[in-house]
Amino acid sequence: MEQDWIESYKKSKNGVVMDYYNKKIMAPMVRVGTYPMRLLAYNYGCDIAYSEELIDLKLMKSTRHVNEKLKTIDFIAKDKTLCYRTSEKDVNNVLQLGTASSITALEAAKVVCNDVCAIDINMGCPKFFSVQGGMGSALLSKPDTIKDILTTLKRNLTIPITCKIRLLSTDQETIDLLRIIESTGVSAIGVHCRMIPERPRDPAHWDRLENILNNASFSVPIIANGDIFENSDIEKIRKQTRVDSIMIARGAVKNVSIFSKPSPVDLKQIIQEYLEIAYQTNNSPVNTKYVINSMLNENNITTNKEAKAMASARDYDTITKIWDTNDKYKQFLLDNNIDINNIEDGANKTKTKNKNNTSGKKTKLEETNNENDIKKQKIEEENNNSNNNNINNNNIINKEE
Repeated sequence: MEQDWIESYKKSKNGVVMDYYNKKIMAPMVRVGTYPMRLLAYNYGCDIAYSEELIDLKLMKSTRHVNEKLKTIDFIAKDKTLCYRTSEKDVNNVLQLGTASSITALEAAKVVCNDVCAIDINMGCPKFFSVQGGMGSALLSKPDTIKDILTTLKRNLTIPITCKIRLLSTDQETIDLLRIIESTGVSAIGVHCRMIPERPRDPAHWDRLENILNNASFSVPIIANGDIFENSDIEKIRKQTRVDSIMIARGAVKNVSIFSKPSPVDLKQIIQEYLEIAYQTNNSPVNTKYVINSMLNENNITTNKEAKAMASARDYDTITKIWDTNDKYKQFLLDNNIDINNIEDGANKTKTKNKNNTSGKKTKLEETNNENDIKKQKIEEENNNSNNNNINNNNIINKEE
């Protein structure tokens, strides 16, 4: 019955105490940190899983939908695409928010605060689609805005608030910023051990984080991120930096078993497991293809037969054939009397004209965290008088400096 799983779901989200000490965390990753990848990460020992960055201007306009078919809670954007999905299985989900304003950050947070265990503010992404709107690493030069955003969220919400930053030019500047963030009452601070101009090809500066933590102590957990590619790296960075927890990005894409296995699980097995979760949860085939290709790229696999076949794959029938799971996929369809490309996704009401979806055209249920959304979206004044359990009853105060 619907009521049974809904009540169980509520219990899984309400009153969760997030502990950020001695944890292995999956980092926020654009287009990768979607629902199926988070579930797979939990299966391999991940303690906390961050979503991909979601832009406040889009999230604040989305509609919460109870998806009885999948037993999930879905947030549907105004264009009817899926913005965010979670469930009882998404045990320690942290939604990362892209924002440049306390006003829109709070409006977006109010939409999802009953369905996530914490909200993280992205202050580390240096890519154009983030910084052009004053988000991501653009915030690092605006300490007053940082303080305003975090303080506003802490004042008005009861779930944990965290943020993720990058190293500044000097250790002292980084310490000063950490002190400002600490003063807002956040539950944890993630530190990407690179500076703003640096990219993944540049080595992470574990030594700088080590020096920072040797010269300053903080009352909140510090989470280290950067160049953790093997299971053994987890203990190495902990010993070197004395950090409270670690956060893994590309290492988890390379092989998600990094969270718990000394030796990596066979990549094909990982992909098969991910693929099964993806089609069972009606994940967009486009997003599923992207994640699998990311796994291949992180392992420098670009020329074998599977990698070549993935280039033209457009649907689950094709993708499952490539990875030798088509029989299991067809049995899933038969057992559930469904066509995976024809599921009516609640408010989304997604249907394709061709049930077999062999045309190569995208279905309407597509990944929505599109970089162009930032350009398209404009702030609309909304008065969202929410009575959610996770919103404080005191007067909401939004101050934008």
